[in-house]
Amino acid sequence: MEKFPSPRLVTVRLSAEDAADLQARVDRGEFASLDEGVAAELAELNYRRAAEIVGGSEALEALLDDLDFEMVEPEAPVAGNISLTEMLANLKAQAKAADE
Repeated sequence: MEKFPSPRLVTVRLSAEDAADLQARVDRGEFASLDEGVAAELAELNYRRAAEIVGGSEALEALLDDLDFEMVEPEAPVAGNISLTEMLANLKAQAKAADE
């Protein structure tokens, strides 16, 4: 059985104000942990960046609706370690292809 590499740990630096805000949101139950809160904020940032690339959130939603996702049953396990840079490059390529 193939073992997948463990994700690397990274350090994220926040201003004291942002860290306090994030901790308050965890304390209110908005997130289960600081890790979950940071991950959610990064996901939101990626969404906003993708929306900016394609011309707004409505255009991004339309693009996502138009994409044809098929369920793939790979013969071998696929590592899920695509980088954010690769994801952004893929979104840019898809947006460019949609304009053609």
